[in-house]
Amino acid sequence: MTRKIDPDMIRVFLDEGLSDEEIANRMGWTVGTLRVRCSQLKISLRRSRRNLSVPKATFDRLHQHAALMGISESELAADLLKTIIQDDLYNAVLDRDATEVTADVQYRVGA
Repeated sequence: MTRKIDPDMIRVFLDEGLSDEEIANRMGWTVGTLRVRCSQLKISLRRSRRNLSVPKATFDRLHQHAALMGISESELAADLLKTIIQDDLYNAVLDRDATEVTADVQYRVGA
């Protein structure tokens, strides 16, 4: 199924960190068609790379879970990080007490 050209949807996919191939698949296009359409719409597919170092075992588990959900690893990782940030779940996810974190931060900063 070919999707109508929606520049905003392409930008959303880019913001989510999807690859050119993933975006093309979502739009029902080939990667070549995506590149041509983006060129016509003045949308840059170049992204600054934001690399995170993740141990292989962690990445493998992320990959397995993403596959079960039918999404890419990058999409799952982005969704997890967005939720942690939006809902301020740092301490809950890391299983740390808020007072412990505050004391550690103050120590590092020299407060």
